Amino acid sequence: MPIRTTTERSVALALWLAALLFATPVAAQTPLFDAHLHYNAEQRAAIAPDEILATLEANGIEHAVVTSMPPETVQALAQLAPERIVPFLGVYRTRADKERWMHQPDLPERVIDWLEAGDYRGIGELHIFGRDRNSPVLERLVRIAAERDLVLMIHGDLAIIDRIFAIAPTVQVLWAHLGANPDPTILRAALARHPQHLYIDTSVRDARFLDERGDLRPEWRALFLDHPYRFVVGVDTYSTKRWQAYGEVASTIRRWLDQLPVSVARRIGRENARELLLDPLALDYPPGTAR
Repeated sequence: MPIRTTTERSVALALWLAALLFATPVAAQTPLFDAHLHYNAEQRAAIAPDEILATLEANGIEHAVVTSMPPETVQALAQLAPERIVPFLGVYRTRADKERWMHQPDLPERVIDWLEAGDYRGIGELHIFGRDRNSPVLERLVRIAAERDLVLMIHGDLAIIDRIFAIAPTVQVLWAHLGANPDPTILRAALARHPQHLYIDTSVRDARFLDERGDLRPEWRALFLDHPYRFVVGVDTYSTKRWQAYGEVASTIRRWLDQLPVSVARRIGRENARELLLDPLALDYPPGTAR
């Protein structure tokens, strides 16, 4: 990782902040809880932690779930802003682990070691699909999450969601990207089967909610109105370029949220994630209260 001098860091931060001047003023933004971000080693090499925090601040992000590869990267970020960053344990050591982690019998013990060494609110993002639903490694990680009251962020299909709840019916699952097949009919079926402990993030799917006029499509509006307590939002900074486009993506999220009733928009944009991921003592209202 290249080491920046103090002058280089100051210049980089100044340029980054200058770009953020084009964002909507924070005072004019409704606060959001971004439930799906990555800050991996290669992103850390390109974007300093203070620039990441400045981006979140400029875009009205009150709290953010961040995971990283390696795990130490997000821990360092969380130490700088513990009131804003909600760290998740990323279990991958290399990109190749996305495809093979469920076949690594030593992974559960490494996860326990990581959890003992750091302060995490969840595990993931875990990429897995139905063909690997009988993985003993998956089963062990699900049980670890349930035992420690940790949220599992899952990038997968409905078959894997069903399997997780068969293993541990009360584990909390954050299903990334509206699942592998973002279809309201499939999501309704999933929520009917798992009505209490399944949360679904909308990351990287926001544009599909809007028609050519920029209006929220009726089928998605109906889904959000019928299940206002089950969805959360996220930008998903899967690349450095995604961090650089953060303001644009956040604006798209607000565009469709603003077309929902205020109480529903607040639920999906902020309150659901707060109740799922923050200590109840840190909330400024009783859990379950409509806002």
